[in-house]
Amino acid sequence: MGGKATILLVLGFSMIFMVVGYNFNNLTNRSVDNSINYFSKTTSYNIAGGGANMALNQIFLDPTWRTGYNNLGIGDGKVTVTVTDTGDELVVTSVGTYDGESSTVIVKLAGSSYAKYAWYAGNMSSKVFVTGDTVWGPLHTQSKLNIGGNPVFWGKVTALKGINPSEKNLAKQGYFPKFYGGYESGVDMPIPNNYQFTDQKAAALDGVSSGGSSYFTGTDVWLTFNADGTVTYRTGTGSDSSTYSAPITESLSTFAPNKIIYVGFGNVYTSGTVKGRITIAAGESSGSGHGNVYLVDDLVYTQPPMVWDATEGNYAVNKNSTDMLGILASNNVRVANTTANVADKDINLHAAIFAAQGGFEMEDKTIPESGTLKLMGSAVAAKEEQIAIANSSGIIEHGYRRHVVYDERMLNAVPPLFPSTDKFEIVSWYE
Repeated sequence: MGGKATILLVLGFSMIFMVVGYNFNNLTNRSVDNSINYFSKTTSYNIAGGGANMALNQIFLDPTWRTGYNNLGIGDGKVTVTVTDTGDELVVTSVGTYDGESSTVIVKLAGSSYAKYAWYAGNMSSKVFVTGDTVWGPLHTQSKLNIGGNPVFWGKVTALKGINPSEKNLAKQGYFPKFYGGYESGVDMPIPNNYQFTDQKAAALDGVSSGGSSYFTGTDVWLTFNADGTVTYRTGTGSDSSTYSAPITESLSTFAPNKIIYVGFGNVYTSGTVKGRITIAAGESSGSGHGNVYLVDDLVYTQPPMVWDATEGNYAVNKNSTDMLGILASNNVRVANTTANVADKDINLHAAIFAAQGGFEMEDKTIPESGTLKLMGSAVAAKEEQIAIANSSGIIEHGYRRHVVYDERMLNAVPPLFPSTDKFEIVSWYE
C-alpha cells in the first residue's frame, strides 16, 4: 500500500472514530438529560399522588372539607389541590410540579350508598331464609342470619351476630345453605334509626316551584309508569283505585323535574314500566298506616339491568339499560294482595328499595304459595319482614320465594337522592 493510501486510510478511520465519538458523547448527554427528565417527571407524579392522598385523608376525616392546598411545598416541589363538589360526586384534582415538570392526578368520590347490597336487613328477628331463596350479590344483617331451609347465596354474606342455627347445628336441623361467595361474622354496618327523607321532600317542593306536580301530602297516590317515559297518577285513599281522582298523564320530566316523587302522610300504590331515572319517597308517616309503598303489579325498566351470561355462568350488567328507580318508604314496601301478584303468580321488580323503619313484606300473610319475587336491584330495610312463611322443613306455604340479583350498576350510580352514609368512597382514579 502506497504512502498516500496509508494517509487516506488513517484519515478515514480518524473521521469514523470522530463521528462515533461525537455520537457517543451526544448519546451520553441525551441519556443524562432523559434520566434527569424522568426523575423530574416521576417526582412531580409522586408529589401529585401525595397531594391527592393528603386531600382524601382530610375528606375521610371531615366529609365537609373543601379547602384544598395552594402551592404547598413538598420537598423541592409544590402541589396544588382543588376539591369540587358537583352535587353527585366530589372531584379532587391534584397538580404536582418539580423542576419544570408537572403531573396531574384526578380522583372522583361518591357518597357511600346503602344500595351496595343485594339484600340488607337490620334486625331479622325470627324471619328466615328458606329453601328456594336465591341471592346473587352481597347480603348483610345487623343481627343473626336466620336459616330455615336450603337457601343459596352467590355473593358475600356478612352478619353482625353470626348464624342461627349455629354453623355446627345447621346440618342437625336438616338445613344446608350454600355460601358460594363466602361468609363472615362480626361485621358491623348499621343504618340510621328513623331516617327522614328531608332532602327528597325539599327536592320535590323545589320541582313544584319549577312547574312540576310530584309533591303530595295528606293523600294516597296511585302511580302507573308507562314505557314511553310518562307517568299516570291519581289521588285518593286506600287500595281501590276506582274511587280515586281522574287520571292525569305527564312526562316524567314535566311531572318531576328534580326526579323525585314525594308523598307525605300517605301511601303509594305503583306498577308499570319505568323509562328514565326517578325516586319515589313515602315519608312523614304518623304510624304504620302511612309511609308505605304498595307494589300492585310488576314494576320494571324498559330493559333489565342485569342479563344472564351463559358463558360465565353469572349475571352481567346490561349496557342497554339506562333506567333507574328508587323506592323509599318510612315504613314498609309491600307486595300487594292483587290478582296480578297472587293468582297470576310471580312479581318482577327492578328498583333499589330503602325501608327506613320497616321492611319488605307481603301485604297478606295468608295468601298461598304465589311463585317468586324476582328483584333486580337492591333491598335495604331496618327490619326483615315476611315475604314467605315456610314449614319446619323450609318449604314455602304462603308467599314468595326470593330470587334477588344485585344491580351492579349501583356500584357507581344510584337512583336520585337514594340514601347514603356521610362517608365517601373512591369511584375512579385518573393519572
